[in-house]
Amino acid sequence: DGHTALTNSAQAIKASAGQIGGWYIMNPNIATIYVHVYNVAAASVTVGTTTAQLNIAIPAGSAANVEFANGIPFSTGMSWAATTTGGGNTATTTAMEVMFFYK
Repeated sequence: DGHTALTNSAQAIKASAGQIGGWYIMNPNIATIYVHVYNVAAASVTVGTTTAQLNIAIPAGSAANVEFANGIPFSTGMSWAATTTGGGNTATTTAMEVMFFYK
């Protein structure tokens, strides 16, 4: 699993192809926050410019968890970031607590 305090700086989940099998995400902020999951290595991500494969909106003070039996495939690599807008790069007030399950 990958667990981190996620901000608007791209972080690696896995540097090669794989599958996301699920996640737990907790948003301690007072606004909706977006977790962006990219199909590229973290070093190649420009948050706010690079297109995310997944954008997950988590409402203020909420959490989300899910498990996928077959996983979501990523062909290149898996990285993530969290921002205050669906396609932007503005930092969250407080880091998101996230855990992704992958292989």
